[in-house]
Amino acid sequence: MDEPSEHADFYGVLGRATMQAGQAELRFYPFVFSTTPDAKCVFVAKFDAARFQETDIASLIGQEVEVTLFPDRAELFDPYDGEAPTILGAGSVAAAWSAYDTQDFMEHAVRLEGEVERLALASSKAFRKDLRGLALTQELMRRARIKAAASDDHKARQAAAIAVLERLLTHFESKD
Repeated sequence: MDEPSEHADFYGVLGRATMQAGQAELRFYPFVFSTTPDAKCVFVAKFDAARFQETDIASLIGQEVEVTLFPDRAELFDPYDGEAPTILGAGSVAAAWSAYDTQDFMEHAVRLEGEVERLALASSKAFRKDLRGLALTQELMRRARIKAAASDDHKARQAAAIAVLERLLTHFESKD
């Protein structure tokens, strides 16, 4: 285990916690995933003789937290909760900076796959809305032209509406 921590702070995401035989390890990730595989950007807190259970921190996993380490405890504060910090006691607490491990990369890949699915769904919905908007604009244009053709008086009044509808059609039909 690393040297006991005098005092250390980190603000990021509590990524995961592993506990076994009185030992605990909490991994905190920065907000932006580093693309450099060996970058030491993961803040790791190691607890010897941990006096807390996984259930004490389960609600904080995957959440934004501010962590402060002391030689015998860690304080995790959820900035959006507004409640008192979660205090995790231990015989000793040590901090170290680490690179991402295999599990970190696998979990990140799973998150990215979920994000790709979410974005594909959102893109599909937006595309369908654009198609409906195009059809509606084409119908409005058709009606405006019919009305404009009825008389010179209607033609003058429909000119501005037709100009706006032409701009909308250009927007919907552009390939950009």
